[in-house]
Amino acid sequence: MNYIRTRCLMCGKIEDVGEDHQDYSKLIDPQKPSAFICDMCRNRVRYESDEQRKPKKPI
Repeated sequence: MNYIRTRCLMCGKIEDVGEDHQDYSKLIDPQKPSAFICDMCRNRVRYESDEQRKPKKPI
């Protein structure tokens, strides 16, 4: 299995991305530069956006 060493755009963590990862085909294409966001940052952004959409509790 081939791996690509990439850096997360948000946190800077270096991660090895294998052929079975969903972003591998985007990262390997040299003509289209693409950004990589790790799973931890992706989940953090999803959680924060879900929290923003919740109705505010009355005081």
